[in-house]
Amino acid sequence: MKKLLLAVGLIPVVSFGQITLNDTHFPVAGDQLVMSTTFDLTLDYMSTGANYTWDFSGLTPTGQRFTNYKDISDASFLANLFFGQFGAVPYQASYFAPTTDLPLDQITSVLPITIDDISLFSKSTPSALTMVGYEFQISGQGIPAKSDTIETRYEFPLNYGDAYTSRGYTDLDLNPIYDAKWIQHRYKESTVDGWGVITTPYGTFDALRIHHRVLENDSIYISLDTTGIWVGLPIPEAHEYEWRAAEEKEAILRVKTSVILGTETITSIEYRDTLNGLGLNEAELAFSVFPNPATDELTVLSTETVQLITILNQQGQVVKTIELNGAQPVIPVSDLDAGIYHLVVTTASGKATKLFAKQ
Repeated sequence: MKKLLLAVGLIPVVSFGQITLNDTHFPVAGDQLVMSTTFDLTLDYMSTGANYTWDFSGLTPTGQRFTNYKDISDASFLANLFFGQFGAVPYQASYFAPTTDLPLDQITSVLPITIDDISLFSKSTPSALTMVGYEFQISGQGIPAKSDTIETRYEFPLNYGDAYTSRGYTDLDLNPIYDAKWIQHRYKESTVDGWGVITTPYGTFDALRIHHRVLENDSIYISLDTTGIWVGLPIPEAHEYEWRAAEEKEAILRVKTSVILGTETITSIEYRDTLNGLGLNEAELAFSVFPNPATDELTVLSTETVQLITILNQQGQVVKTIELNGAQPVIPVSDLDAGIYHLVVTTASGKATKLFAKQ
């Protein structure tokens, strides 16, 4: 942030400057970045504009997420064939890292297999940062999947007022582990709708505000004896709001929302931070909930032992708390009013949150 001292009256004045972002302002292989997670349903993430000041200094961290951006040489043999130096040029990735952006709740509720980990492979060039494919770890075996249509995450250079769209199409064959296929269609609209100064507990930065709107249509093919069926996955419209600065390789603040029953609701909030002993995980706590929407009961599947379940309404009020000591708790929800709720899972590693709808 630039500061200018005026001679008249010796009044210090802060000069806000529009910044331009390019590929050098985003991660490279070897980067290890920390984000603190928080939970605040009252956060004003919508307000934006030119020469804007965003004050999020009051955020309180509830956990931390650690991301290690790995070199392609660290990937599996099959992933190197797809995304390494011997792959097709558009798919030669710059790095890969864990991702939690796929609809694991729906996938794992349909398939009788456990997906242990998912990595996203990205390619960075002076003109764009693209998502070239995934690798799924299933029962200890990695299955890579190239994106037949490569989605653009960011176009460079990135300036206030810029807008662009992109499509992504990925087809994953789970054979020989299981006779099933997963298809993902994504359409994304991105707009740089603000610039100014943002303050979080991490510091104060000149920033661009970027709004992504994502429409996703996923489906699963499941083999049933000699026949098979396609099952559509109900993926709600998603939005991502992020504030980015030239000094940092990760977003200063990122807010994700989903549109459920016509209401846009916060699903996660995280901000750039340093290590503070809140319990780091390379990937977020993996858990899923079903059925969603729920009527009488909600089942939670977690990779870790669940200690506590907390359910909050849209106003952030706690409506149910259940102490547990099991990995697959079943939560009664018949007493809840119809609407959208946040389910907070607490384990020894920390907390994670998902939305669910009560019919």
